[in-house]
Amino acid sequence: MNEERNSIIGQELQDARLERGLSLDDIQQTTKIQKRYLAAIENGQFDQLPGTFYERAFIRQYATAVGLDVAEFLQAHDLDKKSIEPDLSAARIDSDNVTRTGMHHVEDSAVEKTRQMLPKLIIGAAVIVIIAVIWVLVAVFAGSAKQEQTTSTVSVSSSKVVDNVKTTKPAASTTDASKESSAKVASSEKQPKTDVTLGDKQVTGNMINYAAVKAPANKDLTMTLKTTGASWIQVSDATGAVLWNGTLQENGMQDVKIPANVPGVRVSIGNALATAVSLNGESVDLQSGNASVWNLSMTFMR
Repeated sequence: MNEERNSIIGQELQDARLERGLSLDDIQQTTKIQKRYLAAIENGQFDQLPGTFYERAFIRQYATAVGLDVAEFLQAHDLDKKSIEPDLSAARIDSDNVTRTGMHHVEDSAVEKTRQMLPKLIIGAAVIVIIAVIWVLVAVFAGSAKQEQTTSTVSVSSSKVVDNVKTTKPAASTTDASKESSAKVASSEKQPKTDVTLGDKQVTGNMINYAAVKAPANKDLTMTLKTTGASWIQVSDATGAVLWNGTLQENGMQDVKIPANVPGVRVSIGNALATAVSLNGESVDLQSGNASVWNLSMTFMR
């Protein structure tokens, strides 16, 4: 075919394709001819096709794909002469379902072989990685088990040594035990007492007063407030300065620090029926009866 006729054929096929709104990918999908061959036909570059035997066959398939009258198109361009055409049914069809034949057969086959081998290579690499991970885990667990066994053996041996020492050690005499007990009692008597003694109490109106609470000298005290229901509480010192105030909800608890220099405190309670008070762990009897609003007064004797 001469270049001018080739160019006319390619232009007519391209115009028909564009008129139908098709792309070269669409034509490739329909004809199973590589897109580069389709582009070569549209550009009139028939020398880019696999060979002269494929020119008429490719043009016939292209014309059919774009809806042209194939017989009329071939006759108009003097392509209706009988000639030997390649059997495309025997042509190689790659994994992308595109026919590839001709001078690039060897090159395409190598690429296809590589594509076919790639999944196998990936699977093989994955299997190797899995085996390596399993081996590492087995080695780690085996090392840990061996270390634990060694530690257990050492512990058992140490236990036997200690038992032997205990067995051979002479029993302490009754006199020594008595001396040790006496030393502990003497030591505990020397330690300063930190507990408080509440002393007598007196109820007047909606207040209970502890007028002589014995407390350790120069020691801060801790008042603990616990509630079984919502209760508003305020703790003030003898001068009226607020040490703490707030609302405790159900099952609430609050520790209030009372400095060593505070001579006394007053506690205002909004729900005495649900409130418990203790000082340094010593439970304080509120004796509020059925009264909800209640006051507690304490004077410390240090």
